Amino acid sequence: MKQYSFNITATTLEEFKKFLPTHKSKKILKNYLLNEYKLPEALNDLQGGADNEKVIQPYWMNEEEINKLELLVKQAKLKGVNLNHSSIMRDIIKNLVERYRNSPLQKSEYSRQTFKVPVGTKKKLASLIVERELSYELSSFIMEGYIPSNNFPSMRNQEQENLDFKSDLDVFNKLDEVAEEYGFKKGRAKIFRDALSQFEKSLKLNPIKKATLKQELKYLLDEYKTVEDVSVILEEVSSYLKEKDKK
Repeated sequence: MKQYSFNITATTLEEFKKFLPTHKSKKILKNYLLNEYKLPEALNDLQGGADNEKVIQPYWMNEEEINKLELLVKQAKLKGVNLNHSSIMRDIIKNLVERYRNSPLQKSEYSRQTFKVPVGTKKKLASLIVERELSYELSSFIMEGYIPSNNFPSMRNQEQENLDFKSDLDVFNKLDEVAEEYGFKKGRAKIFRDALSQFEKSLKLNPIKKATLKQELKYLLDEYKTVEDVSVILEEVSSYLKEKDKK
């Protein structure tokens, strides 16, 4: 699995998360991409929407999914249209929103719990992932990527801090199921910390925050190039970085 970031229309993404539960949305998107999605006849329409507000959305994808996106890009190019991954993902998400708008999946029930975690955990997470994405990405990881390590250290002799976590009830049920499998009567917190530890390790290998900021920078520079010469932009960026180095 590798993390990729896409520019998605803000309103469409908001609707996507509204109509599709967190723990099901990625599976549905993956299945649609691999087994159903085909490029539309009017390919030029996928290049539109430049004036719509876009946000960066990270997704964990396997090789098969990326290969399908690459194939779609090549198919478009053969027809004389240059598309990127984000253009195609915007169309996929838009199609899924339209599919579930009038027939939404069963509405998710949410719950919230505060877990004790080792001191410094929140600071480390903040350096790896944008805060607004933490619950969404961690929930998806618990449902799709988490494999218990069989190592559940006690928190009794460790300095602790609180971490608030809000997610679908299905995510909490998954934690409880794993706890029961390992013989913990009240072991949700142990399993959560184990999942969080694995999630943190995966982020270190593929830091979402770094990729997201890099994508945002690229998008801003592309926009800036439409109104300013590249030489001027390079000079300004270089000057800014030099000023930051002095501080």
